[in-house]
Amino acid sequence: MSASTERLVAVLRNLLPILGFAGLALVLTLAGLAAYLGADLRHVVIASPWWLLAAFVPLLAVVIRGVVSPRPATLKFSRATSARRLGPGLAARLAHLPDGLRLAAAVLLALALARPESSRATDRVEHKGIDIVVALDLSDSMEADDLYPNRLEAAKDVIDSFIARRRHDRVGMVAFGATATTVSPLTVDHGVLRQLVRRLQLGSIDGSKTAIGAGLGQALNRLKESEADSKVVVLLTDGVHNAEGVDPDSMAREAADRGVHVYTVLIGRQAASIDPGRLERIASTTGGYAYTAVDQQALVTTFQDLLNKLDRSTILGEHIRAQLFHLVLWPALLLLMLDIVLRSTRLRRFP
Repeated sequence: MSASTERLVAVLRNLLPILGFAGLALVLTLAGLAAYLGADLRHVVIASPWWLLAAFVPLLAVVIRGVVSPRPATLKFSRATSARRLGPGLAARLAHLPDGLRLAAAVLLALALARPESSRATDRVEHKGIDIVVALDLSDSMEADDLYPNRLEAAKDVIDSFIARRRHDRVGMVAFGATATTVSPLTVDHGVLRQLVRRLQLGSIDGSKTAIGAGLGQALNRLKESEADSKVVVLLTDGVHNAEGVDPDSMAREAADRGVHVYTVLIGRQAASIDPGRLERIASTTGGYAYTAVDQQALVTTFQDLLNKLDRSTILGEHIRAQLFHLVLWPALLLLMLDIVLRSTRLRRFP
């Protein structure tokens, strides 16, 4: 037998057991995963199939190592016939098991990088592209009890419910009396915003007058950086604009120029001196709608109708699939741990 033939035989003698053990480990692992997934197995897809080519890297490394430096015998016997008669023991038969486990783990890691997913759990997230600012009147007249327990508390209840139902929208809050202030900028953290609404109290700002213009202007400032397809201000008050400063009609025209729709809500049983015409004019100028709520039920109905009127520009997000790579990653790590344990104990090689 020539030297090259002997070398080829030595290479195959080392490679075949490694490939055999690796194949066995892969078959057992994949069979276990198939049993675990059951009928869901047919829904498994590979999101990044090009990563499967990485499985050839460890396989090529094993072949190159076998060709370049086949492992020679480490013990020599003076009587070879006696050694052959004894035959290999269990440890000798499993000598290539650690290499096979390591190769199988590398292939499984490549499979994990290919991102197996379940198409059965596919979903598509829909976001509602609306930014809403609620402007609430905190003037002293909001303490009137024609709504239970008073106008402010009734308004806070319906605003809280309104925010809870706008789950996909950014919502902000401003309050106004004689002046206007920001309660919250636009946010999707509705839990915090609802807490801030519940804490609103009369007297927190000067409530001696009703500056509707300032409240509307502050709301427009909150929407200044908004890039939403639809921008809305919900202005809730129980009175007429009677403060100096910003004119509500000029703010309405600015809102119209910015594409902001203003919905006004006049709350409570009003005296003859109250003129709802200004609120109707603000809503008409901006393409919104003017409501009047004289009691609790009317207020609830108003906000329900408002919910139905608001445009919804749907933004379809990416498909979301359940990730399954961990089902492959954990067996790979277990095979590597078993490889380390065997190399350090029963199948440890001696130079």
